[in-house]
Amino acid sequence: MIGIFLFLSFSAHAQTSNKKRILVVPYGRFDFVSEFSLEDIAEKNETTADNVFLLYQKALLTAFEKYVDENFEFVAVSPDAINPYIKFIKYKPGKFDRKNYNSANLKDFKVEDFTQFLEHQNTDFVIFITWYDIQKESFIRGGKLDKRVDYAAHYLDFDIYNLFEERIVGMGKVKAEANVPSDLEASYHLLRLRELESGYQNFISKVIEQLNKPVEN
Repeated sequence: MIGIFLFLSFSAHAQTSNKKRILVVPYGRFDFVSEFSLEDIAEKNETTADNVFLLYQKALLTAFEKYVDENFEFVAVSPDAINPYIKFIKYKPGKFDRKNYNSANLKDFKVEDFTQFLEHQNTDFVIFITWYDIQKESFIRGGKLDKRVDYAAHYLDFDIYNLFEERIVGMGKVKAEANVPSDLEASYHLLRLRELESGYQNFISKVIEQLNKPVEN
């Protein structure tokens, strides 16, 4: 048994730190769906409906880059770095470990080009966020009178590949679990970025759990 984070410990791709660096490639505009209207989300964040996609995408990438872990460091991909390769990356329904999810299809991405792409970014792995789904959910807050509280549940799919274009993790409908909202937060349905920060942190911790899982030889 050996942890994934040791998988490339003897790689020629040298690092100045013992941490493994992971490139983060976000979901596309058509991979972002919501049961709440964009207008509703925009109102909660004091922005416009046209800006919601970029607002959430930037917040997620920022959460990755700020996340502190002893074994991994995340690097958000820049538009200039990813643009030449966008045509080789397709997000499509797939299956990993017998489970269905939205996966990253890289069949048109030559292995040598993929390896070079990651090496140019000075990274060992890449995580593709392949789907972002906001669903309407609710819970019952106990008290003298039970109260139903509606909120937004944020679910993400993702794929992780190593330098050799080998998929090592693929998961779907992973919930970015935020803290149980207060009455004030519930009035915003967990749609504001300030309420989402803890949810994104919890989501990233689940990604880390998968990376740290042992791999059977």
